Amino acid sequence: MDLREMEIKRIEKISELLLKAARAVPPEKQNWKPMPTGKSAHEILAHLGMANYFFAALIKGATPAQTGEPKTYDEAIKLFEQSKAELIQTIRSVDPAQFTEKRTMPWGEERSIKDLITSPMPHTAYHWGQIAYLQTLWGDTENRF
Repeated sequence: MDLREMEIKRIEKISELLLKAARAVPPEKQNWKPMPTGKSAHEILAHLGMANYFFAALIKGATPAQTGEPKTYDEAIKLFEQSKAELIQTIRSVDPAQFTEKRTMPWGEERSIKDLITSPMPHTAYHWGQIAYLQTLWGDTENRF
């Protein structure tokens, strides 16, 4: 299996776990934050949806477009699902000969396409952990693996 398909499988698996946790968030907790500077499950999902489009654009060599913040939790879930599909399609379209090509991040750092292909899964895993932690803070300790 090549790197692209391996990463796609990893993205699909972590996305499945993330969505399972996100769908278990009760409506009254979707915008709850443990403190004002924290992030709610809604904000985390919105961030991930926009980040997937961001990664896809960078892999393509395009300027990442700004997408509007989803107004509802369901819109945030839909944004995540749609952006995940775009990201997977983009990763699948990369020629392995391009892996060493560099892309300049908006903040000036250069990253290889290979690095950009392997970054979305741990990014999603990190935020899945945030949603799982939020759930424990309001007393939901059910294991959803």
